[in-house]
Amino acid sequence: MPQQSLPDFVDAMEAAGLLVRVTDEKRVDELPRVMEDHPKTAVLVENVTGCDFQFLANAYSNQDQYAWAMGCKKSETGLKMVEAAKGRIKTELVDTAPCKDVIYTGDDVDLTIFPMFLHHERDGQSYSDDNLLITKDPETGVPDWGFYRSMYRSKNERSFDMTCTSHRARINAAKAAAMGKDLEAALVIGGPILDKLAALKGFPPDVDDFEVLGSFYGEAAKMVKCETIDIEVPANAEIVVECVIKATEGWTHDEAPFGEFSGMYGGGLKKNPRAIVQAITHRKNPIFQYATIGCHHPWYTDNMLQLPAMEADLFGALKDSAIDVLEVRADYGGLSNIAYAKIRKQGAGDGKQAVTAMLSTSKMAIPKLAYVFDEDVDIWDDNQVKWCLAFRFDPIRDTVMVPHMNTMTVDPMIGKDDPPATISKAGYDCTIPWGDQWDQGDFQRSAAFELGDPPADVTQKTEEQITDEMTELIKEQPRSWKELIQHFHGQHYRNVYRAFGNLRPKLGRVMEGPFYPYTFSDDGDFVGEQPAEQVTRVDPKHHQA
Repeated sequence: MPQQSLPDFVDAMEAAGLLVRVTDEKRVDELPRVMEDHPKTAVLVENVTGCDFQFLANAYSNQDQYAWAMGCKKSETGLKMVEAAKGRIKTELVDTAPCKDVIYTGDDVDLTIFPMFLHHERDGQSYSDDNLLITKDPETGVPDWGFYRSMYRSKNERSFDMTCTSHRARINAAKAAAMGKDLEAALVIGGPILDKLAALKGFPPDVDDFEVLGSFYGEAAKMVKCETIDIEVPANAEIVVECVIKATEGWTHDEAPFGEFSGMYGGGLKKNPRAIVQAITHRKNPIFQYATIGCHHPWYTDNMLQLPAMEADLFGALKDSAIDVLEVRADYGGLSNIAYAKIRKQGAGDGKQAVTAMLSTSKMAIPKLAYVFDEDVDIWDDNQVKWCLAFRFDPIRDTVMVPHMNTMTVDPMIGKDDPPATISKAGYDCTIPWGDQWDQGDFQRSAAFELGDPPADVTQKTEEQITDEMTELIKEQPRSWKELIQHFHGQHYRNVYRAFGNLRPKLGRVMEGPFYPYTFSDDGDFVGEQPAEQVTRVDPKHHQA
């Protein structure tokens, strides 16, 4: 899909039935309720009281939207992202773009032109969170972009949450500070889903993220220079906020709390750098895009964009680990802390090898819990997942636990005595075990047996005739009941079962799974090695005195 403007993206979502419009005028303080009322679709508020911006939210909040954007089934989104991320297409610099229709600099800069409100009751201030922050490595000049929440401080001042030590903007800011410099940054607000997906894919620091963006488009990403800083932004940007992050001041300013994607307030009050806004540019008739985060249904918010990004990270990592991975799913309710993989086992240790890779490879330090299943399991069906946990998983043998692994700073389970931003993680091998001590037939899934239509020219036989014919069949070789019922398909079922009943006193079962066929036996019901006596532990209170 080529580079797309936000208005065109909105129209396309509406045509696909993925967006609803709110035409009634809404106050800014009513916007949180509007978002809560539309958890599964994007919502566009056309008229915001006292504001010149339309308001768009929830435009990348579920896997149906991601699959639509990538042009695939939702089970294929991660794989498609892995493939798109392999490409590199040089960017194309253009002279100007609609994001420069309106330009504010100097004393005209005023962040209160945007819709501002208290989203969650304990938020420290008004936040914007559909934020793709572009910075450059101060040593190499290679650009990077990623999501960073941003808190309002004054009409020309914001702060960004840069507490995660692995995030490139923090690394770039720390490098700049070490050189005695502040860090230029461009905050891009508003854009299609493809831009967001591409931005979340992790790469080494020498990769230009916008060459990867071109691969997602299938053509060069058009870029345009900022007005006051030496940074280029995508030409399809709706709003650009040009900043200087005061890295030389250090992480010394208050930021938070904020109702995070976990549905809770993560991390408490933080120390973060502040940024001075030097320019704001935007399109005419602009749309302010906002990411729905947290609240009462955190599994239907824009931060679920992490799910396909994590699926792509894990899919690629499993491939690189020589695991024959078929699908990866990041579960809604797990909020990116739970992931499932479907694999085709090539060796007995593949299940545990896979969960270990899943716990340690995503650039986002997620998931906390990883589950691996065989290829016969639909990992998108929660009941099948639970069934495997119930009957293909042994907690002692199949659990892999690792302490003190990197995690998200918003997890309230991080202990005060733990190393910073670390937590224990666990992997669950829910694949069928290999080895002589297990009968693989015991794990075969029972399925409804269908004989199909009987032959059209069946001649009905008497009970005696069927008895004689069944005798010859079993004398020829041991027969399973499935074989016998198939052979006599079309005969009246009562005659077939009566015929079998006539032979039953002379028949035994061959101890060969999985069907244990019938054969004529002089030694009782069991032919071959006797089955072990099976004792069931019974609740003593149910015993008769």
